Amino acid sequence: MFRKAIPAVRKLTSPRAIAFAMLGLFYYTRVKPNASTNKLLRQLAGRQIADYLAAAGKDWLWFEQSLTYSNSKLPESLLYAYLATKEKSYLQIAEKSLNFLIDITFEKGYFSPIGQNGWYLRNGKRAYFDQQPEDASSMVQTLAAAWHATDNPKYRKLALDTFQWFLGKNHLNQIVYDEVTGGCYDGLGQHTLNLNQGAESTISYLLARLAVEEL
Repeated sequence: MFRKAIPAVRKLTSPRAIAFAMLGLFYYTRVKPNASTNKLLRQLAGRQIADYLAAAGKDWLWFEQSLTYSNSKLPESLLYAYLATKEKSYLQIAEKSLNFLIDITFEKGYFSPIGQNGWYLRNGKRAYFDQQPEDASSMVQTLAAAWHATDNPKYRKLALDTFQWFLGKNHLNQIVYDEVTGGCYDGLGQHTLNLNQGAESTISYLLARLAVEEL
């Protein structure tokens, strides 16, 4: 299945699709290291860097002209490319873009992901609602990866702080994880908690919890 997916991976152009493919390649190379997979990982990292250089400016250190969902996966993909190759340019851009995202999503002193109702377009105003567990989970995983890549305690602390979003450190002071069912609520609106407990939300919580356990 992995080998059959490679031709499609080579054609990817979306930064998010590339990012998730890079994460898969990283973990594959840990089990079956080989030159061709490593080469493909470098090629995809090159596309991420090209997108960053094309879009970034003095006040916008990002890969695209907007911040939407799963944002942190973009710098995370370069963090893992760095861990696999030790190419310093990957780490440099990963940290620049990640710290840009940190400044935006921690502006209130706690993690507040980009809202789905309008996102955050360059030169516009960011949306705050609705907030999804997937975004909190992605940020925990990315910050954990940044700590593993740099040994900078700042990233470890921020990963732990971000995980607290699930436990009530958010604008509603509402716990998003349901300890009774083991599930996770589907998100935070401006004034209310979405009481549905979908599979994606629960998996997002569990992935974040696993990342925190390794800190």
